[in-house]
Amino acid sequence: MTEETWNSRQEIAEALEAAGWKGDPGDELGVLRHPTGAVWAVLNDSGDCGVDCPNGAVIELPSATSDAVVIATALAASGQSDPAHVIKLEERAAWLGFLEAAGVDNWSGVDVARDLRDEAAR
Repeated sequence: MTEETWNSRQEIAEALEAAGWKGDPGDELGVLRHPTGAVWAVLNDSGDCGVDCPNGAVIELPSATSDAVVIATALAASGQSDPAHVIKLEERAAWLGFLEAAGVDNWSGVDVARDLRDEAAR
């Protein structure tokens, strides 16, 4: 696997590792397994990947498939999450990124929002 391919799928691997998936010894970067039996793997240097489901189904995802869809597919295969919910969260994160790019972080109310967030975290 080339470095370019790995970088294009790194966010997927990091998200799955955060959800409890573990890398295969000797191929920690290309194959991740969940305790339910679900497996995610990068299939080739183009960045195509796939998910083997515990029920025996195999889902192949071409390199053009967004990270959010791949993550949602893997989490759904392992029974960890509703794919629609994951996609909704990714869309919300993208929207917040656009707001920040437009300068909402320079808005006078952003300090109030930060204070509210910090207070809620306590």
